[in-house]
Amino acid sequence: MTILIREAVGGDIEGIARVHVQGWRESYKDFLRPEALAGLSVEERMRMWESAFAQPDPRARLLVAETDSGEIVGFARGGPIRDGAELLGTEAELFAIYLLDKVKRQGIGRGLMGGVLDHLGRHGFRSAGLWVLKDNLAARRFYEALGGQPGAEQSFDLRGQMVVEVAYRFELATQP
Repeated sequence: MTILIREAVGGDIEGIARVHVQGWRESYKDFLRPEALAGLSVEERMRMWESAFAQPDPRARLLVAETDSGEIVGFARGGPIRDGAELLGTEAELFAIYLLDKVKRQGIGRGLMGGVLDHLGRHGFRSAGLWVLKDNLAARRFYEALGGQPGAEQSFDLRGQMVVEVAYRFELATQP
């Protein structure tokens, strides 16, 4: 199976939403209660992604990983830091990165992440951050292998369950 990493387009919304939901269910099954994961819906995520496409920001980037048969199996999105994310201590943020389990450990996540972080550096951002569940050791190892440095922690209620997240910071190579 060949995987192409490319810019997302409006026609990708359903595929991105499907990966978003399935990615949560696969990645967080050991950390979140089953009823929290069961409550996720592709339709809800489609509405969220439609609004992201309706208000594009040229400094943001959304990439998808697509199989040779046209199936979206992963995505990553980053851009200027959002309001309320100051605890990250960075200028930019990786909002989401999800891959289906069936394509993990093939370099696709590295390609998605690199494409988004490179884009942010080209737009003058010197640093980017992200939040990851503290208990998600596989994801934390991935971010650390890419040069991410752990930082602040925060607790919050996620669908009725208290969770702890760890911030990761990436220094970016800015380009004129």
